[in-house]
Amino acid sequence: MKWNWSERTKENIISLTVSGLIITVLWSLLHNLSGVGRVFSIFWNALSPFLIGFCLAFIMLPARRAAEVRWLRKTNWKPKTKRKVAVLIAMVIFILVVASFFMVLIPQLVSSGRTLISSMDSYMDSFGSFLDGITQDPAVASVVTNIYDWIRNTLTSWLSGADGILAKVLSYSVSFFKGIFNFFIGLIVACYLLLDQEGFQRQVRKVNYAIFKKEHADHIYYVLHLASQMFSGFIFGKALDSLIVGILCYICCMIMKMPYSPLIAFVVGLTNMIPFFGPFIGAIPCAFILLIIQPVKAVEFGVFILILQQIDGNIIGPKILGGSLGLPALWVMFAIIVGGALFGILGMFFAVPVFSVIYVLIRDKTNQTLDRKNISVQ
Repeated sequence: MKWNWSERTKENIISLTVSGLIITVLWSLLHNLSGVGRVFSIFWNALSPFLIGFCLAFIMLPARRAAEVRWLRKTNWKPKTKRKVAVLIAMVIFILVVASFFMVLIPQLVSSGRTLISSMDSYMDSFGSFLDGITQDPAVASVVTNIYDWIRNTLTSWLSGADGILAKVLSYSVSFFKGIFNFFIGLIVACYLLLDQEGFQRQVRKVNYAIFKKEHADHIYYVLHLASQMFSGFIFGKALDSLIVGILCYICCMIMKMPYSPLIAFVVGLTNMIPFFGPFIGAIPCAFILLIIQPVKAVEFGVFILILQQIDGNIIGPKILGGSLGLPALWVMFAIIVGGALFGILGMFFAVPVFSVIYVLIRDKTNQTLDRKNISVQ
């Protein structure tokens, strides 16, 4: 039996079917987040060196282009030779920047960490005296004392306890060396990508057009190009933004005579890589340490972080990123929460550019559908 359906009816059936499938998949994912997270974690651990390589390639790509197009423009070298030298220059610049950063930072972080641990007992005693002075009511004093004792015991066991600190050191050491190994593998992957960027893109296009119809392949290529733009702009821009925020935080903390300024600036700058929540995530442990050492400085630091976050969110960030993501704040929060639930800290970072691509695709498709139906929604 042959059905003579109109084009509109066919579109409605396809739309309802696709919508139903999407709702079913989302419902299944939301009710099995732990299982989904484990599956994605397996793939993440296997592919992390290549993902790191892609990120490093995005970071070094502007330096390679500058070296190839500007610095080596007047040379008479062959294109392949010029490309190899440009990649070498980009990698040397990247390694020198990273090495210089850690050569300056690590000694100060180690010194700050040692001083903090060795002075923790005296800091806790001073903090206890401060609490005794502000708690005159016996009931309030009892609650504060219990909280203080819990904080002191927790910090003491974490910093000085043999079992706890040993387990943490071993766990972090394994993760650290695994991260170093993945970083060097990623550096090799980035080198290959930078050397033969056009060849890699050509291979992807060939496979794409060989498997799919031309109209579908064109759309897939557009999605890949959009993702490349989003990721390159976000990663490079956010790294530069975080570096500026970390330097500003260090200078201002030194001016305000904050204790452990290098450590505080490093934590704030590093966590600033996480959009929206980053500055506050980094500020919480720093403010807690300052609260124990000098409660007044903790208040000053809290006010300073609020001002710094406003400056970064309204001036520095938009100037560097240029609004390239175009993702509203509500969906930024949604992406960070879901990405963090599935993949932790790295998920919070990568969720924003991924969701930005999805958001742009849905927005464009919605606008095209409304234009085809001659509907204007204000």
